[in-house]
Amino acid sequence: MSPAERLQYLRSKPGPERQVILRGPAEGCPIQPWPFGMPSSASPYVVLLGVSPGNRPKAEDREFKTDGQACGELPTFGSPHSGFYYDDPGRYWQKARDLAQFLVRRDEPRLSEKDAVALSSHLNLGTGQYGQAGAHAIEDDILVWVSHLLHSRFDAKLLVCFGLRGIFAMNRYSTLWNSGDGLPVDWTRPLAVRRFDGRYAFRLWTTQRADEKRMAVLMWPNHPSRHPFSGGPDSKNWQSAKREADRLLQEHGF
Repeated sequence: MSPAERLQYLRSKPGPERQVILRGPAEGCPIQPWPFGMPSSASPYVVLLGVSPGNRPKAEDREFKTDGQACGELPTFGSPHSGFYYDDPGRYWQKARDLAQFLVRRDEPRLSEKDAVALSSHLNLGTGQYGQAGAHAIEDDILVWVSHLLHSRFDAKLLVCFGLRGIFAMNRYSTLWNSGDGLPVDWTRPLAVRRFDGRYAFRLWTTQRADEKRMAVLMWPNHPSRHPFSGGPDSKNWQSAKREADRLLQEHGF
């Protein structure tokens, strides 16, 4: 389905049908009904994947604990998830929202920003509030569930990974990711590597979902809150990275 057709499909579902549809993605989720910090569409076209909900909440949210216990809002049906509009001090969500809508609108330029965000998801490999990627931030059961979700439940065209290169360089986590009916990715062998801003690089893989459709897996050059992406979504390097990602994806048929 095109993004516009997918949006129409989601909005057409009545309440009882939506509950049935959500049983699939929620199956096996370690935190029921849905983990905190993972705003999602019920049928995303683009999925962003990070380490954790992060450690830079608004001042009024600093006492809120998320690690392994907090429930989030369920995936949405044709409306943008409120989690994409969280006003964090580091402007992470501004950049996540900007990238998600940009990637969806590559295939459907007529969509509004909100409609494009309505077809986007942001998942994590853990639920704790951590500021740096590392084994301490990863929860095995969350990682396995996310990989299964992307392979067998969500029909996304594109997965973008933030700050996960070091994680998947560890045999433990690359093996867990590919276990069972997880999304098959050989993290040691990208299809393409494209240098960015000197010391960084995009890495691209292609894989196949359970429905035998192709999916692109793109490792972003660095976490959106780290160099060279400090600042907001209008910063020069952020905009340049979006253009480079677009070229790389086009070159490989996405």
